[in-house]
Amino acid sequence: MVIIGFSDKTSKTVVRLLCGHFKHCVIIEKNKRKFVLHQFVKRNNVQHIVVTEHGIAQLELNGWVFIYIDSQPKNFNPHKLTCVNYVKHAMGLRNIWIQTPNALYKYIKKNLT
Repeated sequence: MVIIGFSDKTSKTVVRLLCGHFKHCVIIEKNKRKFVLHQFVKRNNVQHIVVTEHGIAQLELNGWVFIYIDSQPKNFNPHKLTCVNYVKHAMGLRNIWIQTPNALYKYIKKNLT
C-alpha cells in the first residue's frame, strides 16, 4: 500500500505563487508494521521519516490530505527536481502536464482511486 500526502503549507514564496491549493506532496510506503515517509527537501536530498498510524492522524489534523492507493512504488529517484516529479517517478506516472501538487492530486483522484 502507498499513501500520497498533500499539504497546503509552505515557506517558499515561489511555490506559494505558482501552485494552487496544495503546495507540497510526499509519498509514504508501508514496510511491515511501520510507515516510511519520503520527504523531498531538494534535489539529491530526500529525508526518510518513520511514522506511525498515530503520526499520520496527527498530520491529518494539521491539514494534510491523504490518498490511499493499493499498489507498490516503482522506483525512488532522489535526483528529481521537485516533490511532484519524485512522487510521479515513484508511482510510474509519465504525464508531463502534471507539474504541481494540485494537478497531481486531481489526476490521482480521477484516475487511480
